[in-house]
Amino acid sequence: MNKIKESYKQSVSFFDSSLVTHFPMELPDSVGLVTNVPSKDTIKLLGFGVDELMLWKKYDSIKYNELKSHFVRISQATYQANDSSLLLIFPYSNVVELDGRVFDNQESPLKQKLAEHNITKAKSLPVPLFNVDEFKGKSFCGLNEGFRLYVLGAESGKFLPASELQDCECLPKKWKHGYSKGVALNDKQRIVIYWIIAW
Repeated sequence: MNKIKESYKQSVSFFDSSLVTHFPMELPDSVGLVTNVPSKDTIKLLGFGVDELMLWKKYDSIKYNELKSHFVRISQATYQANDSSLLLIFPYSNVVELDGRVFDNQESPLKQKLAEHNITKAKSLPVPLFNVDEFKGKSFCGLNEGFRLYVLGAESGKFLPASELQDCECLPKKWKHGYSKGVALNDKQRIVIYWIIAW
């Protein structure tokens, strides 16, 4: 657990403090955690990446309802997990140049389709393409359909060090760089998934 706590602390401190105010200050017990925030020994990968932190926890009904009431009150936008107008943020490298050679069609057909959707049809504020095995579903955002997404903040602009920024053909110009923070809530399971993504 100490390693997870250290990873959580490092990940939270990577982002500007205003972007992680909705996360628990201390890592709660019995949580799930996904992070790909760079550390000093991280190897820089080719292509468009997303720096993200996701934390999920099941709460008792009193705490869950208290959190839900708070997040509903402060949210900027709310979406169903299966809303087909979602602007999804995900790592993407369809064209890769290596040693002067160009390789294209490197992404799966699904990710290529989602990238095209982002450019042509997406109308929402940005949200993550969730890849959390415990809650994986066939909804548009990758979660099971019991989840509702509450965007607590999203802005276009540069919120990462220049060395972390990569352009992506999978996003509209307005959202070339930016951040999104929020929570995904599942009333039936009383699950809260906290997220911050920056690209």
